[in-house]
Amino acid sequence: MSTDQTELENVTVAVSILQDMREANILLRRREKDMRELIGTHIAKGLASRDGDRWTAAIELSKALDDAECNVDRVVDGWLEEHGWDPRSAYKSLASLTPADDPWAPKPDITPDIPEPVRRIVTERLAGMLLDRQDDWHAEQARRFAFALKAEGADLTPDIEKRITALTLGTDPADPPF
Repeated sequence: MSTDQTELENVTVAVSILQDMREANILLRRREKDMRELIGTHIAKGLASRDGDRWTAAIELSKALDDAECNVDRVVDGWLEEHGWDPRSAYKSLASLTPADDPWAPKPDITPDIPEPVRRIVTERLAGMLLDRQDDWHAEQARRFAFALKAEGADLTPDIEKRITALTLGTDPADPPF
C-alpha cells in the first residue's frame, strides 16, 4: 500500500466521523430545544398557578437555570403572554397573578407588602384629614385616597379605624402599655 492510499483511507474515515458528529450535534440541538420548551412551559404553568409552593418552586427553578446559564425566560414569557398573564407580575408575587385580560378579577391583597413606617404615616395622615371638621375638602380627599388604595389591593381601613378610635377616645386602658 502506498502512502497516497493510506492518506485517502484516513480522509474517508474522518469524513464519515465528521458526518456522524454533525448528525449527533443536530440531534442534541433538537433535544436541547425541546427540553427548554418543556422546562419553560413547566415554569410558566407554575408561575400561573395560585399554589404558593408551586409558584415558589417555579421561581427557584428559573433562578437556578439562570445561574447555570440556561435561560428559559423567553419561553416562559411567551407562554404566559399567550395564555393572558402579565409576565412581569408573574415573577413578582403570587398575589399579583391575575389574568391581564380579566378586568373583573379581584385585586391581590398587597397590604402586608406595605412597609410598616409607610403604613403608619399614611394611616395617621388620613385619619387626621378625616377628622378635620374645618375643611370638608380634606375629608373628601382622604376618603378618595383610602378607597383608591383599597381598589388597588392596599386596604388600610382597619388601621385608619384604629387610629381614629385612638384619636377620639384615647388608648384603651385594657391594652398593655408595651
